[in-house]
Parts: sequence; C-alpha cells; structure tokens
Amino acid sequence: MTIDYLANHEGCIPQLAQYSYDEWRPVYDQLGLTVDNAVASYRERTNIEALPLALVAIEHDQVIGTGALKLRDLVSRPQYEPWLGGLFVVPEFRRRGVGTALVHRLVAEALRLRLPQLYLWTPSAESLYARLGWGKVEALCYCGYEIVVMKKRVSAVTNYERG
Repeated sequence: MTIDYLANHEGCIPQLAQYSYDEWRPVYDQLGLTVDNAVASYRERTNIEALPLALVAIEHDQVIGTGALKLRDLVSRPQYEPWLGGLFVVPEFRRRGVGTALVHRLVAEALRLRLPQLYLWTPSAESLYARLGWGKVEALCYCGYEIVVMKKRVSAVTNYERG
C-alpha cells in the first residue's frame, strides 16, 4: 500500500466523491449537497502545502482509502479548527490497518504544516481514535448521527515515514 497526495491522483476524484456520498448520504442530504458538491470538495483538497489537503491510499493501482486535513468541518463548532476528516476505507479493505495508516500520515502532515492540534468527529470509531491518542471533547447530535468530537495535539514526534 502507498499513501500519496490526492494532488498526484486527481483522476480518482469522481470515485472518491461517490464513495463519500454513499457512505455519508444522511449528512449530504441534510446539508442539501449532491455528488457534484462532493467532487468540488475533493478538487479543493488537491493542495500539498496548505489546507485543505487530502491523501489517498493506493494498492495495485486501486484507491482503497482517503482522508483529509481541512480548516473547518462542523458548521456548529467554528471554534474548533483545523480538522482531520473524510476518513474512508473501501469496505473490503477495512480492518487491515489502512485507516490507521492514513491517520498516522495525516497527523505527520499536520506536524509538517505546523498545525498545533487537530479535531475530528466520528459516529462509530471513537475507540480507534482513542487508541491513536485522540481525546474526547464532546458528544452531540449531527445530521441524524450521535457523534463524538475528538482532539489530538500535533506536537509529538511521529515515526511514520511518507509512503
């Protein structure tokens, strides 16, 4: 598996947008967003030296996961920024460490960009993120999901090397 910048793989944006739309359809619906909005969002994440920035996990020329760093995510929580968001692993590749590798690499990117902390929200992976050093900030309801907002300081040295 290789993890690289989305900027180097822009051809996979339509597929990533469809994955995101399918995975988080209730959020898209409640916010009045379409697949085209998801495509536009991914196109905005093709940065390397600034936010928003996305990474893709690739195996045998197939995109198997993605994750992003972005300035804002939850409209109702403008005081929290920046965010790790959009973490997605293709279902048949889940539980193989792809998500964990993406999180490690995104935290390394945040460190490279000198971001002091990151936030994220999750409806289902609180225990995963806790194992990776994230702490719970609050729980709330968002677009029909019971979610947890979590935070991680980005000051620790990481051993993750770029793939």
